[in-house]
Amino acid sequence: MICVPIVSTTTEQVLKDLETALPWADLIEFRVDLMVDSPDLSKLINACPKPCIVTNRTKQEGGQFKGSEEERTTILKQAMDAGADYIDIEASTPKEFLKPILESTGSTQKILSYHDFSRTHDRLDDIYDTMCQLPADVVKIVTYAMDLNDNLQIFRLLHRAKKEEQKLISFCMGEKGEISRILSPLMGGFLTFGSLATGKESAPGQILASTLKDVYRVDQIRPEMKWFGVIGDPVSKSMGYLIHNRAFKETGLPHIYLPFWVLNLQKFFSGFEPFFEGLSVTMPYKEDIMPLLDEIDPLAKKIGAVNTVVREGSRWKGYNTDVSGAMRALEAFTKIKDKRVLIIGAGGTAKAIGHGVSEKGGRLTVTYNQNKERGEALARELNCELRAMRDIEHCECDILINCSPVGMSPKVAESPVPQRFLKPGMVVFDSVYNPPETRLIKDAKLAGCQTIAGPELFLNQGADQFEMWTGEKAPLQAMREVLFEKLFPKDG
Repeated sequence: MICVPIVSTTTEQVLKDLETALPWADLIEFRVDLMVDSPDLSKLINACPKPCIVTNRTKQEGGQFKGSEEERTTILKQAMDAGADYIDIEASTPKEFLKPILESTGSTQKILSYHDFSRTHDRLDDIYDTMCQLPADVVKIVTYAMDLNDNLQIFRLLHRAKKEEQKLISFCMGEKGEISRILSPLMGGFLTFGSLATGKESAPGQILASTLKDVYRVDQIRPEMKWFGVIGDPVSKSMGYLIHNRAFKETGLPHIYLPFWVLNLQKFFSGFEPFFEGLSVTMPYKEDIMPLLDEIDPLAKKIGAVNTVVREGSRWKGYNTDVSGAMRALEAFTKIKDKRVLIIGAGGTAKAIGHGVSEKGGRLTVTYNQNKERGEALARELNCELRAMRDIEHCECDILINCSPVGMSPKVAESPVPQRFLKPGMVVFDSVYNPPETRLIKDAKLAGCQTIAGPELFLNQGADQFEMWTGEKAPLQAMREVLFEKLFPKDG
């Protein structure tokens, strides 16, 4: 279930937000500690057509209530008297106020909550055991993820609670805890929280309720669900979650695709290996992932970079779909054979596209900026020319391909080449897809070039990944639609 917290400060705005939240919410949480006027609990509860939780938190517990414990718990009692479906009370509440509420009779169910806003320690089972001994209807244990692998403790706790038929709300806060917010209800958790809008979160790392429902489908229990995702550092700008989850939905598959913000690749792979079936690999791990795999596809081995990981039986195999995605995007505009092709960059994407260009018969030149040795190694591997970026204006090309991160956040105002280098009729292809129209693409359009923006590479390589993982034909048009809805919003 998805619970939408209402965090507005006045009764009038709370009621407006309530109406807006209803399409996404299975439950509503009224955060009365955030309200500056005296909340009319009966009015709020009666106005809510869905089950509601009334919460009144102190500052120590992440809330804003400034009164005494007696005053705080009195408001919770009033909510129970007014017919609230649930009240949330902290396990840290002094016993003389906690016990009467937990032992009270009536229809209101009690959520007993524990929060740690600084970490996820290894005593969660002890905390869970202690809380389960108290007469609460639902136990809530929420911690802060300092590391992606902290989520694994939450997964183990959810597994235990499901086995013991204990209603449990549990996930990690913070950006590194987003995956547990998504997966918690799909792993047997009682509910997860989704914000009404950006800026209306009630805790760090909270995801939009509309995203939880429409993209991740967390309100649809899927016993045959398999996990896929993207690993990188960072992954916050990746839009793979949009196209792959849309593809799963379009093809009727129960699977899910998640963002994994990985800081330690070995640690991630060791901890999460039992859970996922396939991965997209982005910077900086396209080369580092290779020693962890059982087998590398010959083309990926030749390229020296993997952007796709597939579970094949009990083995992990690495592939590279950047090649096919890039070649399809280019060949929709121009033939490659005998064309002068200049690639900016010498990383994994440059290697992949460079091999594709060479196999298609293009006359290739690659560049380096600061790492001359890496540029020289790539030029030897591709048997092509090498130029320093400072000498780029002496190069001539028919096709320019940017495989560097220039143009990507935070360098969105920059271009890898000066505008005067761009000539009418030149084909300019930028592998950067976010933003969808980089400074390079804008300059190229003004210069009269044919342009290929990064979304084309992103979509085509993603379609190849989907087909490798599932054996199904990728619904490319549906994937394109959801990506372009995000990149080019109608209201923007």
